[in-house]
Amino acid sequence: MAARATSPALGAPRQVPLISRFYGLSSIYSKTVRDSRLAFIIVAGLLAGLMLVAGAAIGTAYASLSSRADLVKLATDLPPILQGLAGKPVNVGTLGGYMSWKYGPFFAFIAGMWSILALSGTLATEARRGSLDIVASGPFGLRRIALEKVAAHLTVVGLAMAILAFATWLTAAVFGTQPGDSVTPLAAIGFALWVGLIGLAAGSVAFALAPFLGRGGAAGIALFIFYAGYLFNGYSTVVPAFAGPANLSWFAWTANFLPLAGPADWFSLVPVAAFVVVFLAAGVMAFARRDLGASSAIRTPSLPVTIVGLGGPTSRSFGERLPAGLSWGIGLGVFGLLIAASSRSLADEFRQMSPATLKLFVTILPNLDVTTAGGFLQFVFVQFGFIIVGFAGATFVAGWASDETSGRLEMLLATPLARRLWAIRSGIGVLLAIVLMGVIFAMAVGIGAVIAGSDAVIPMAGSATLWLYAAALAGIGFAVGGVIRTSLAAEIVALVVTVTFLIDLLAPALKLPDWVHQLALTAHMGQSMVGIWDPAGVVACLVLAIGGLLLGGWGINRRDIAQ
Repeated sequence: MAARATSPALGAPRQVPLISRFYGLSSIYSKTVRDSRLAFIIVAGLLAGLMLVAGAAIGTAYASLSSRADLVKLATDLPPILQGLAGKPVNVGTLGGYMSWKYGPFFAFIAGMWSILALSGTLATEARRGSLDIVASGPFGLRRIALEKVAAHLTVVGLAMAILAFATWLTAAVFGTQPGDSVTPLAAIGFALWVGLIGLAAGSVAFALAPFLGRGGAAGIALFIFYAGYLFNGYSTVVPAFAGPANLSWFAWTANFLPLAGPADWFSLVPVAAFVVVFLAAGVMAFARRDLGASSAIRTPSLPVTIVGLGGPTSRSFGERLPAGLSWGIGLGVFGLLIAASSRSLADEFRQMSPATLKLFVTILPNLDVTTAGGFLQFVFVQFGFIIVGFAGATFVAGWASDETSGRLEMLLATPLARRLWAIRSGIGVLLAIVLMGVIFAMAVGIGAVIAGSDAVIPMAGSATLWLYAAALAGIGFAVGGVIRTSLAAEIVALVVTVTFLIDLLAPALKLPDWVHQLALTAHMGQSMVGIWDPAGVVACLVLAIGGLLLGGWGINRRDIAQ
């Protein structure tokens, strides 16, 4: 008895496992989900961890009715200028109300930064380095590619928000000590939905702008709109000039949506969702109607090749980072100018405060005169500024790393150019772009200080701590990219920025040992906007920037180039 082997008919449909349809290499959608796994793990872990840790601290520190009464009194007695950072206190005597008032915006910041970085580069970066050319040559239209990329991000954001919703409910169930501390599943879901929509709103702006401005420019403008909207909304009652722009922010639209505190205007989420849909659709259409890799149709004058061009790794790297540096610098600069110029309105507000309120303010913020441009910037902007310039540094490092990840480095090294020299000289171009961003910001701050009638020299010089911090983070990225691999460089920098922010935020609030807070580089920056410098922080930034650059050059000289 003989058996005859047969082969399957040509063109027979290939059976794809169910899991591969959502995670794997079977489609653009599933591959994008797979590529987002590291960012998903980091963000979901940070959101859930922040909720659990902060909830545990509140439940332990305010376990009695008397302590809750003191907490309510403290929150309601704060002057408007302090309430502007956290919003109007609503039911802060409950665990959910306090979490929503004290930490709610920070959850939105994390989600917003994630969406901005992901959506600004998911198409623009891949198109620029040519990795989408092969995909687009297949049976996939540009519109389908963009839609599957967007759908993948929406999927991972939804999963992260589901984890946040469960962590929110679990935190209240485990650490709630008073009857009002319980949080219903619907309230937890509502809070997570708000966080996700606010984050996607910021990301959709970056996604719509990326086909025209590239990743760096789109991310910079989106971050500016995001943080400006938050501060304009918070300080609209203190600074009258902020009232108009505040009405255009997502934070103003959802000001009455506080599910953890009690009141929940669910209808207020509809405009935010509509905004997300419109701008994501605009991004898809813009990508589908433009040539792959094109970022702007506006002709600009060419710059001298000795400064920007192909004269060497430094000038080429700086030239490629120049649009992003200008975008980040202008975005930060406009923001800094508005904040500095608004210090005059703040001074008028202070004159109307009672002596008791002024005493409370001085107790909370000793040695800081917030009626000056520098003091107001130090109080309102610097902490958020570190986050912004940190992620700006991550985008610069991503561009530096793309030489290797896109395969272009193999062609560059075919010339008489040593690996070590490429890493160091192209890294110098990144540092020059960071300095350019800092100079633009300093000039804008000086203009704002002059408008407010304050000293301009001190805040302009103090703004150097921002680009020093960004340069230190870039040095970390250079070291990781050179010693390990460049594909991890930007992700590690973004992780360091986020972890540093959480340490600086939670260590004092949770009364952790001082050495924990000292782990954050931003804890060693002093109050430079008012002329108080911490030399240890300056030295640490320089060591990380220069040492990381040299270490990256040494490391890349000892390993194989990624194929």
